[in-house]
Amino acid sequence: MAQKIKSIPLMVQAMQIKNAFPDSHISTEKGHSFVWKHDISPSPLGDLYSVKMLYRFGKAPEVYVISPLPLKRPPDANKLEHCYDDEKQMLCLFYPDRSEWNETMLIATTIIPWIYDWLFHYEIWVGTGEWKGGGVHP
Repeated sequence: MAQKIKSIPLMVQAMQIKNAFPDSHISTEKGHSFVWKHDISPSPLGDLYSVKMLYRFGKAPEVYVISPLPLKRPPDANKLEHCYDDEKQMLCLFYPDRSEWNETMLIATTIIPWIYDWLFHYEIWVGTGEWKGGGVHP
């Protein structure tokens, strides 16, 4: 009989993130969620972005770019590419219907690298007007 893989506890997720990104900031909220804040440059020549991730146990992490506000766009774009919420700058890092992420996966080795990847492709999109990061965007 196959053994069910257990969800990674909230505090283990937070500790793994803090170990991987020691200069970041994590605050817990009532023991069932945490907020992670960090400054990210997606490449040596990239800009610096402040990001915030809200993780509620049992739900997908929500990732926001909190600075700069608003994010730049190519001249012909009227909204950000691959965002759930253009105004709040909530990033679309994976397609939930395809089970690309679940709570048995470490955020430090999945979601956070995907933030760097999103920002890298975002900077290319701003410069070229073409999203090269792949993904599904309904």
